[in-house]
Amino acid sequence: MTWAVGEFSQEEDRYAEVLRRQWSSDTLRGIYRDAYGADYPEEADPFGFVTRTDLVRIAELCGHVRGRRLADLGCGRGGPGLEVARALGTSLSGVDVVEAAVLEARTRASAHEPATDARFEVGSFEATGLGTGSCAAVMSVDALWMVWDKPAAFAEVTRILEPGGHFVFTTWEPAYLDHRALLSEAGFEVLVHEETPAWLSRQLAVYRGILSHRRELAGEMGQTAAATLIAEARETRSVLATTPRVLVAAKKGAESSGLSRRPRRSRA
Repeated sequence: MTWAVGEFSQEEDRYAEVLRRQWSSDTLRGIYRDAYGADYPEEADPFGFVTRTDLVRIAELCGHVRGRRLADLGCGRGGPGLEVARALGTSLSGVDVVEAAVLEARTRASAHEPATDARFEVGSFEATGLGTGSCAAVMSVDALWMVWDKPAAFAEVTRILEPGGHFVFTTWEPAYLDHRALLSEAGFEVLVHEETPAWLSRQLAVYRGILSHRRELAGEMGQTAAATLIAEARETRSVLATTPRVLVAAKKGAESSGLSRRPRRSRA
């Protein structure tokens, strides 16, 4: 997560090489294990800061969706979405801008036990490629911070959700950004807005681990992927204390379509 505020980079494809090489780094997995302990969802092999606690909470907040479709936007390599879909008994549509992540997600889905009806495609928050009203719930884990045009993203989520469907996501929230107001403008009722447990100490522990194991990460993942992680660890620490990681759940109103809203820029 390279911080997308002020001078920090916001390129959504910056992590393509990390996603391609993450599987090859026992050191990176060990850093997360040490920081998160039993709350690290190793079976999901996530890239980011999601925990077992987060995944359980996301599943709870998606609502009653058994037998219908869940979308995971910014799905990465697919693990967290597959775990939530399995818990809920839903099919899954994963969308990510990074083609390498989508290819990894397809491979993971084919080997996932128990089997899950899952499709993964290249797309974005603003243009998912999913049908209007095709999803009973939408989730996203630690991806929304990279989206430049959040009103357009929320309008797209509104479009693909069925009436009354839930949108559940984790992200970081700087003081100048009010996700609740943006969601309300897009026709959502905000149900939950809460800081995730112990996020700060754990995230800082991950960054310390990355900086302490620079050489091992470069050897296992390659210089490009390691440099991306190291830059994040160096750049992001200074803003974390005032930028909480939050979990948000919102419900689409019965009259909302998302089609008539004019996108406007919202930087975060």
